[in-house]
Amino acid sequence: MPAPTILVTGASGVVGSALLRALDGARVIALTHHKPVPGHHLGGDVTRPWLGLHPDDYRELATKVDVVVHCAASVNFTASPTHLHNVNVRGTGHILSFAADARARLVHTSTAFIARAGCGSSMDGYAASKAAGETLVRESGLPAAIVRLSTVTGDSRSGDIARHQAFHYLLGAATAGQLPFLPCDPGTAIDFVPQDVVGAGLATLALADQPPGDYWITAGDAALPATRILNLAYRMATDPDHRRAAIDVDPELFRTRLLDPAVCERVITAALSRSPAGTPSLIQHAAKFMLAFNRAAPFPTSLGTIPGAPAALTTHDLEEALGATLAYILGQPENAWALA
Repeated sequence: MPAPTILVTGASGVVGSALLRALDGARVIALTHHKPVPGHHLGGDVTRPWLGLHPDDYRELATKVDVVVHCAASVNFTASPTHLHNVNVRGTGHILSFAADARARLVHTSTAFIARAGCGSSMDGYAASKAAGETLVRESGLPAAIVRLSTVTGDSRSGDIARHQAFHYLLGAATAGQLPFLPCDPGTAIDFVPQDVVGAGLATLALADQPPGDYWITAGDAALPATRILNLAYRMATDPDHRRAAIDVDPELFRTRLLDPAVCERVITAALSRSPAGTPSLIQHAAKFMLAFNRAAPFPTSLGTIPGAPAALTTHDLEEALGATLAYILGQPENAWALA
């Protein structure tokens, strides 16, 4: 059976770029909106009819493609509901139309945080738009694998990533000594997956005709406790081998401590009273982000159950990957982690 021709949308993003590396040597056509990528690529826009292509180019593309991996999405948690709907819902509808025209199998990337929607976190609007996209996929009747991804971090060896994510900003603030406390229940774990594991999992689903259904690329029960993550961040931030410059203050000031969320609101209110009017504090951003993790049951995971895909992650795997991400963060300018 000949190798399939795979269309990858969102190919210049965090997930898309990792997938392209995992598909090196395969027959791939990349669809990008913001910037070109190496190899065979087309400039397009999933929010527009015909994917932003000329109708003739669209029809020609549909004759070539066997599998679509839809990675294009807005992951901006502060974006308006209109923008999130336009990209994550309407864009998915256009991809479904293309997959039907091409008679192609679909691998649709979604988010594991759909399982935690409605908790009041900064991810709620994003998760709601991805849930609506999933509904379109299921109602289409097309052969599709829906892949729910956890928080994506940098490469497990280098820490490199195409674009900083919310988790990077949280770690960046912690390693810069700008996050004195984090609203977090004891025992809370933070689920994340290195981008190369995500890329390899998606590549397996694209190249092998796996049964339609839901797949979870997550850490699952191996997710690291927030205390362990912050302790490793503190250790690396105060290690002369990793710091950009010598710390000329008490190193303990760089340690982020957990704060009971029950008393968090009072502390946030006090912190905001010392900030310029109308300026959300870093603590406030962190508190909204952590609502998606506090008291949450572990995600399911499909890693280790998909033939040819990566094995289930272990605590050791995640600690090694976190160390690489922290080293990457510590190699960036400190102002790279300032919140807009």
